[in-house]
Amino acid sequence: MPDYSNDRVPRPVIVNRDVRLGQRRSANRAVLLAVGGLAVLCVCLLIGVVGLASALGIGPFANSGATAFSLPFGSSAATAVPTDSGKPTPVPLGKTGKNDAGLRVTVATYQRPLPAQDVQIPPGQELALVSVKLDNTRTTGGPIKYAPEDFKLVSPEGEEYSAVASGITTGEILKKGEVAPGKSVKGDLIFYVYSDNKDLQLAWTSADGSTRLFKVTR
Repeated sequence: MPDYSNDRVPRPVIVNRDVRLGQRRSANRAVLLAVGGLAVLCVCLLIGVVGLASALGIGPFANSGATAFSLPFGSSAATAVPTDSGKPTPVPLGKTGKNDAGLRVTVATYQRPLPAQDVQIPPGQELALVSVKLDNTRTTGGPIKYAPEDFKLVSPEGEEYSAVASGITTGEILKKGEVAPGKSVKGDLIFYVYSDNKDLQLAWTSADGSTRLFKVTR
């Protein structure tokens, strides 16, 4: 009888091994995708929180200029917001401006160039006339002082023109004085200005130290 003790028994065939390995790889990829998606979500949430805190002026990014678009991983630059220049809003022509003492100023007339006879005008310059009305709006108390030196013509570039003190006269040149309660005075202010400086405004600096701007043209 034949001896089969030395013969090897064949190993069983594992038919599902490749399928299980494929399923395991698919599961690993799903886990990695889930982790990556969660990380992206956390970054987006952080950007949103930082941007909101900066916009509301709270938290460590308040007033620091840091926004969601100015962080290193952002793609857009933050837009600069213009700041207030601190200049007063000009009073429209024909309207009035009043100081704390109760003196009210109105620009009545603006004429430029002002025709003049026997007046030597420097080259590149011309004369400008501004007629103003001053009202003391108080009904009691003492008079309010004023002077031509309180008024200047100014340009957007910061040039200033002082009123001519003497040498040129009109029918009602404004002179230094005071106006009683309930009363008013009128007067003209004459200025030498450069001909190429067109956009001018009248600046009135009153005794309280504040300066008010008046449009002299519509």
